[in-house]
Amino acid sequence: MRELQEGANRGPSIAIRSQITDGAMPAVRVGGKLKIRESDLPPLVMPVIASRPNEQVEEQVKDDLNALVANLVASWPELLMERGVELGLLLTTP
Repeated sequence: MRELQEGANRGPSIAIRSQITDGAMPAVRVGGKLKIRESDLPPLVMPVIASRPNEQVEEQVKDDLNALVANLVASWPELLMERGVELGLLLTTP
């Protein structure tokens, strides 16, 4: 149970046990341990169908990516000028 909880990030074992007890998640007891088939686990991510026009979705994706890049760059450590020049040369040299 702990392996499932830690490996799949599915919450506390008491929540998993209650799903088994309620019949929402099939399981069998083997050697004193509860075993669950991976195929019986609910998906962690569900696809979402966008109800907006494609252009709006594309703009939202661009905005999300730009925000992610801005957060990443803001968290980078500051470089000394010499290191910045070396990095620039490395990135621009074919």
